[in-house]
Amino acid sequence: MVKESKKQSQTLINSEDFQGILESLGYQLIDCGDHWRTQALYRDGNNKTAVKIYKNTGVWMDFVENKGSKPFEALVQLTVKDPSQVTEILGKCSTDNVVTYSPTEKIQMEKIYPEESLDKLFPNYNFYKKREISEETQQKFQAGLAGVGKMYRRMVFPIYNEHNQLVGFSGRKVDDNNNYPKWKHIGRRNNWVYPALNKKTEVDQEIKLKKEVILVESIGDALALYEQGIKNVLVIFGLSVNNNIINYLSAHSIRHIYISTNNDKGSGENRGFIAGIKSFIKLSKYFDLDSLTVKFPPTPYNDFGDAHLDGYNLNDWLARDIDKAAQFDYILEFVKNNPSCFTKKEIQTALILSDA
Repeated sequence: MVKESKKQSQTLINSEDFQGILESLGYQLIDCGDHWRTQALYRDGNNKTAVKIYKNTGVWMDFVENKGSKPFEALVQLTVKDPSQVTEILGKCSTDNVVTYSPTEKIQMEKIYPEESLDKLFPNYNFYKKREISEETQQKFQAGLAGVGKMYRRMVFPIYNEHNQLVGFSGRKVDDNNNYPKWKHIGRRNNWVYPALNKKTEVDQEIKLKKEVILVESIGDALALYEQGIKNVLVIFGLSVNNNIINYLSAHSIRHIYISTNNDKGSGENRGFIAGIKSFIKLSKYFDLDSLTVKFPPTPYNDFGDAHLDGYNLNDWLARDIDKAAQFDYILEFVKNNPSCFTKKEIQTALILSDA
């Protein structure tokens, strides 16, 4: 947890002036709600989402170079490289719009867990062996059965960050007890880029080599694809693609992204189906439409784990072509006809895409 001294204060500008200054310096801002994402103009690189800037404070961080929690003035100074110009640029704002800011927002840092935490896991692989996932694959993912603690009676998978630090756990229950959820997570899963940052899986190398990635809902999906030799897979842990995944994909110039949430259209809620469309809309802000394909698990299977267990060849699924023009038209039509499933921002983005 990073805190700044209460005695310190910074003179910062309101959000409208932040935007004006940034755009005058050449930053192309991507609106992400309470913050913007943009390219780092103060260094080499073409990652358009590397820098995150909070609208209300101007506090910013560079995810690629791990520059973080810096005041707005520091970003201006890095960009113009002349300290005298910083005062001039900030001084253009009317004094009515200048506020004295004493940081109250706490920057949430990931908790780091000791590697010894994994010693509590038993090398029992029976649960996923019954789902045709080999012991070798499970060992690559460092899976183990928890016999005590918060993950009791779950197959647990450790989560690492880009510094090879243990930052969380994801656990799949191994019995049929419906009184608790199938999956449980410990840690800030909205930060996870999994399993690419778990070095033993070699997923990172595979993604960089192929320049394409498959986004799936759960670790079970990733295991099934991995078992059939398809390793360029990232898990979104639910129904939304987090910004760290977007940043990772941008940093490695990924040419193609398959959005492969669960194939549950017609099941009532259609959660996976709608999530696939939502993810397409979100990713369209950062990547060319030609690089995006919504490709659900093969019919009649709900997910890749079920398909793999039934002996379906997932390489055949991957090789199958999709009419992307027809899919794009279908997505826009679905959003138009089902507005209650989407936010105003998602609908606006879809309308912009339709006019493009």
